[in-house]
Amino acid sequence: MKTILTFSGLDPSGGAGLHADIKTAKAIGLYPASIVTSLTVQNTCEAKTVVPVDTEILKKQIEAVVDDIKIDCVKIGLISSTEVARVVADEIVKLDAPKVLDPVIFAGAGGKIGSVEGYRMLLEFINVVTPNLTEARSFTSVNGAKNTFEEAKDIALKINEKYGCNVVITGGELGGRDVVCEKGLIYTVTADFSPVNIHGTGCVYSTALACYLGLDNSLENAVRKARIFVLESVKKALRPGNCFPVVNP
Repeated sequence: MKTILTFSGLDPSGGAGLHADIKTAKAIGLYPASIVTSLTVQNTCEAKTVVPVDTEILKKQIEAVVDDIKIDCVKIGLISSTEVARVVADEIVKLDAPKVLDPVIFAGAGGKIGSVEGYRMLLEFINVVTPNLTEARSFTSVNGAKNTFEEAKDIALKINEKYGCNVVITGGELGGRDVVCEKGLIYTVTADFSPVNIHGTGCVYSTALACYLGLDNSLENAVRKARIFVLESVKKALRPGNCFPVVNP
């Protein structure tokens, strides 16, 4: 069995972050090893507080896992400070495995929780970044109409050129069409999507993408499989609380 190493925040409501990563990896058939980057106070209605994990504890978590377990793929989610980003960057550069970065800048349940500068520090060390269009604008900007395919394409190309990583701009704001920039080439992957705000979908998507890359899929095939996996998980969404439904991988 292959192993995915995930870096994510602890969502006590169980809908996103660490919980979503573990459920996704197990459903796809990988063993999940998980590093906690942040503690959060949130539920299905809102994100209230984010506290980065102490960097010494973070470093020791990573060392304990990678000294013992072979890592086949990596997914990085919530990074809430530049100090956390620096530790993660120092450690993941040592791993010979595909690395997916999901910039969790805004919580699905509302509120800004991620460090844009921290994510910028990580972009040169990863293989694929999976922002939505709003998050992608944090890394570069283009002139022209907003929420269009042309805007997404131009931003993806600029991120790829500046940082060297492949880019998947997820398609919730583009009618379900993911815009992929792979080594400077643009293509799209289209699938059904839910217009309803479902808590945890970004976490599930990026973890699924990392898993499929770890299973030796091409980026295009991994994107297609991850999109289908999310769609099926959304169809089974649960409503454990009073506000947003929660994805159910």
